[in-house]
Parts: sequence; C-alpha cells; structure tokens
Amino acid sequence: MPGTASHPTPAERAFLLHLQTLALRYFLDNQMADDGLVLDRQHNFGPRHSGHLRSTAATGMGLIAVALASAEPYRLIPHSEAVARVGRALFTAAERLPHSHGIMPHFLDGAGMTVGKDVRSTVDSAWLVAGGLWAAAYLRDAELLDQAQRLFDRIDFRYWTTPGSDPTPGLIRHGADRQGRFIAHTWDRLNGETIFLYVLAAGAGDQRAWPTDGWTALNPFFGHVAGLRFYSADLGLFVFQYGLDLLDTEAWREPGGLDLAGQAALAIEANFRHCRAEAERFETYHQYWGISAGDGPGGAGADHTYRCYAPGQEVDGTAHLTATLASVAHRPGLVLDNLLAARHDRRLSLLGRYGLANVNLDRRWVARDMVGIDAGAAVLALENYLHGNRVRNVFHTIPCVRRGLERSGFRSPAVPPARAA
Repeated sequence: MPGTASHPTPAERAFLLHLQTLALRYFLDNQMADDGLVLDRQHNFGPRHSGHLRSTAATGMGLIAVALASAEPYRLIPHSEAVARVGRALFTAAERLPHSHGIMPHFLDGAGMTVGKDVRSTVDSAWLVAGGLWAAAYLRDAELLDQAQRLFDRIDFRYWTTPGSDPTPGLIRHGADRQGRFIAHTWDRLNGETIFLYVLAAGAGDQRAWPTDGWTALNPFFGHVAGLRFYSADLGLFVFQYGLDLLDTEAWREPGGLDLAGQAALAIEANFRHCRAEAERFETYHQYWGISAGDGPGGAGADHTYRCYAPGQEVDGTAHLTATLASVAHRPGLVLDNLLAARHDRRLSLLGRYGLANVNLDRRWVARDMVGIDAGAAVLALENYLHGNRVRNVFHTIPCVRRGLERSGFRSPAVPPARAA
C-alpha cells in the first residue's frame, strides 16, 4: 500500500538530497545582494528574471536555508558567507523596512515600496523573525543573535491581539492595510500556519506577549474529506503543513492536547484520496496528487494564476508537487511515489533548476516559476526527514520559543500533567 514507507532506499535518499540541494539553491540565487531579502518567485525553467517582489516570509525561510547551505552535507557556501547573508537581511529588516509595532509588510518591490493589501502582516513577519532567530542560533554568531533578538523584541504582539470587546477576543490579527486599519480577519485556526506564530508571541517580553488564555479561542476546525475525519487541515497542504517543521508537535502537544502531527498525517491521506477520487475528471490525478495554494494554468492568455486550491473547493487538475514535500515526514511513501513518478515522466519535463514544478496534464501545463515559500517548506521538511529533525531541534533551543511553549502549557504526551496540590 502506498504511503507506508518509513525509510527511503539509498537511491530515494540520494534523490531527496538532490531536491534539497536544488531548493537550497533557490535561496542562494535569489537572495538580493543589496538588501538580503529573498524574491517571492523565480523562473524554474529558462532564463532567470532579474527582479521581482521580495517576500518577508520567503526571506525568513531563506535565512534557515542559507545557514543550512553552509553545513554538512551541502557545503554550498562558507560559514562566513552564511553569516554575512543572514546579517544583511536582518539589518534591512531592522533598519530599512517600514513597520508598525514591529510588524512588517508581506511584499516589497525592488525600491523597497510595500505592495499588496497586507502592508503589515503578522504571520509573514513571524516567519522572518523565526528564520533570523533560527539562523543565528544555528550559526552560533553572537552579533546575529543580538540582531535577531532585537528584531523580535520590537514586536508588540499584545497590540496585534484582539481585545476582550472583539467578537473573537484574544486572537492575533492578520495585520493592517495601507490606511493603517486592522485587517478584519484573525488567525483563528489551530493549524501549522498559526501554531508557531502563537508560540513566538507567547514567548515575547511580558508587556508585549500574546496572552496565552487565547488558546481557548483557537478553533480546531473539523474536516471530512475522502472518507477521513481530521481537524484543522481543511485548506490544503499549504496552510496545514508548513509551520509544523519548526515545532515538534509529535513530542510536544498543544495545550488542548490535539495531536497536530497525527492530524497532519490524516490530512495528507485525505488530500491524496481526494486527488484519486477526482481522477475520473482530471488526467493529472491518475498520476499525481497534491492540492495546495499555488500556481495553476492562467486564463485569457496568462501563463499562470495563483489560487487557493483546496480539497473540496477549487480543483482544476493541477498537482502541486513541491508542496507535497512538506508532508514527507508524515506520509513518506505517498510523497516518494509522487516525486519519483514526476522524475521519470517522459511526457513533460517537470524537474527545473530549483525543484519539481506544478503540473496539469489535462491542460499540458507546467508551472514556469518556483515560489519561494514552497522551496522554503521543502527545505525545512527535507532537513527534518533526512537529518534527524535538525530544524525542529534547533528551533526548540531558542529561548523565546522555549518560554512560549512553557507559558502556553505545551507538554510531552509521555509526561502526565501535574496534579493540583
């Protein structure tokens, strides 16, 4: 049965290491020399473009990737270069990017101007800060540690938390718009995208920390797809998986006791089953699986359109192959089957300079670009899978992360909760 393999063969491991090296190259190639920020996307095939939007989330993932690129078994750059690259990005974030109470934009153009509606984005700022803290800890550089800590310390998570008078009190807002008004939505789902944000926020200084009684307001949303019941993973691979490669939710349960790692495995299985069920309508899903927010075939002459694909919602026969890598630890057999099928596909060329492309066989379409956060999620997941949870282990050593876990009431399933005196 597919999806049951727990250990890759030597040949499979070599292929995964190759994909990891390609994903690391994305960040080495697309971290801008002038500001240290990382491009949101880059051509995976054909000539590279010279500039595009910078992404704070991709930059945060990229700082982890840059640090790893200097380590065994990659050694793609010297340790000193990794330190310089990370330092450049942290300096830009601290001294050049606009912010409100520590929260920075999601996207910036080459001139440093904010782009898009979320000109202040809490989750994207959290990715940048998390990546800076991780890289500084991993590289063991005192100056980087100071830079990253100061960037974290200026975030007032309490300011970005909804007050008691709000209909959903105690939750962190998505951010603010161009007029400085709070975006109406909050991070209300208990899933991989939100959990690391809340742990970081809980670990901030006393006057700036997110009040941890807000855990009770987080919603473990119930999903039912392809005959499987699961919580918090209704929006596809993109939302549910990516943040789980920072926190070890298998060893440490969230305060309500929900097994997020187990739920992730169920959600992946449901994603796979949903694709197979749609194979009657779409040729792609005979061969591939993987529904996630990402690029799909464009309309009206457009090469691509970024959509929030999700099981049970919008599906057009597109499979997001690199996005499935974020699930490799939870369902390695399913992921490996998907990747190896793409590697050996003779109809379309799916392996580009930075990894596997999104594909839609029904439209004979292959994605032109690699999106930075997809490459970043691949880096984190593969590193944990291939090298003994390396990303999670380092993240858990960061003082504010440990403090956030303790304040929030995370515990190991092996350790029973303390009894009241």
